[in-house]
Amino acid sequence: MKKYLKIFILLFISIATQAQKSEVDFQTRPAITLNLDLPKGWEVSSQYRAKFNENSNNYRGSYLYLDVDKKLNKYLSAGVAYRFGLVDGEKFNRFSGSLEGKYKYKKLTFSLRELYQTQHQIISDDDEGTAENYLRTRIGVKYAVTKKIDFGISTEPFMHKKEGVFETDFWRNRIGFTYEYMKNKSVNLYYIWQPDVNKKYPDTKNIVGINFIFTIKTK
Repeated sequence: MKKYLKIFILLFISIATQAQKSEVDFQTRPAITLNLDLPKGWEVSSQYRAKFNENSNNYRGSYLYLDVDKKLNKYLSAGVAYRFGLVDGEKFNRFSGSLEGKYKYKKLTFSLRELYQTQHQIISDDDEGTAENYLRTRIGVKYAVTKKIDFGISTEPFMHKKEGVFETDFWRNRIGFTYEYMKNKSVNLYYIWQPDVNKKYPDTKNIVGINFIFTIKTK
């Protein structure tokens, strides 16, 4: 009996020690987005987003996004995107390309997006440092609660390319809703649960975000 008690105590101490080395952080991400809905299936959008970490007490940085998407047919669309990041006083360039498929059934819209991104830290005017490459597969579903309210949920592994092999660094699990409070004006409120994987001491991020979206239609 004493032998099993010692094993249990050692196991409990091991789990508690690992939990102490892992961190759980609450973050907030306010943003504002401008969408241009163009003819022939084109869409251009830009966004500013701020990031607060350390239980939302620390302003970590800001991001500027520019996205261009083209609807290929009823189900498929392709896109390219650029993001400039100023985080902890350091500058980053990120480029990505994506292909997304959507299927609508009554009030449900199912989606699958494959995205490849590469990010470089700007060390100097002539040097962007070593590229960080990721493959992201996002699966989601959206439900039209009313004509003005959509509810959505998605999951997305971030797979980091290391020595020619993609390994999952963390999962981004998102739930939220979008409310169109005026014509071409909406707000998106969401929560993200983002745990690390494949790490000895995995961290977890709990993120609450709000995004005010303005759309200009030129059709």
